[in-house]
Amino acid sequence: MKYEQVWEAVDKLAKINGLSPSGLAKKAGLDSTTFNKSKRTRPDGKKRWPSLDSLNKIIDVCNISFDEFFALVSDDDSDKHLHSIPYVSYSDLSEGKASISANFSNNKWQKIQFPDARDNLYALDLNTNILEPFYRNGTLLILSQESEIRSGDRVVVFMKNNAIVVAEFIRRTAATIETKEIIGSEKKSINVDDIHLIHRIVWASQ
Repeated sequence: MKYEQVWEAVDKLAKINGLSPSGLAKKAGLDSTTFNKSKRTRPDGKKRWPSLDSLNKIIDVCNISFDEFFALVSDDDSDKHLHSIPYVSYSDLSEGKASISANFSNNKWQKIQFPDARDNLYALDLNTNILEPFYRNGTLLILSQESEIRSGDRVVVFMKNNAIVVAEFIRRTAATIETKEIIGSEKKSINVDDIHLIHRIVWASQ
């Protein structure tokens, strides 16, 4: 790979994960300025390549292979090497413009690229500010349809009336789901009969 292609792959990997290059560096445990554009040339004007160690860390934290990273160059066929998962926005679901089905093959959604494309994962775009400052407008939540939900897990509860509840799961009783609000930490009981689906949040962009 050429110098420009390596940095393009870093930028693309950040974008795929809903992050800036700075956010990708922090996610990998690196200094936030590691991938800044100002760090890509030395004071004497010579090109500075990202270190192999830093590349290893972002590849590992994004759960992709070296082959998938190298596919993120500017050739037109690079996207075909990437994984994709179903994608839907918070507003489309809450306003009834899209629906969510337990059988995901029935969900007529677009797809976005994501390094881990297990069949049970999908993306929810929080295009709302109601959960700020905990989740900013534009945060991408990756949800699992099949993961076991335990006390302390963050979940998204899809109600039969199209309401969406993002909360911390406490426990389930015979008739209710006990949760704690992310903003304000108020505890809330939700009747099981009113719930359409409940899925665990496995990752969130920041």
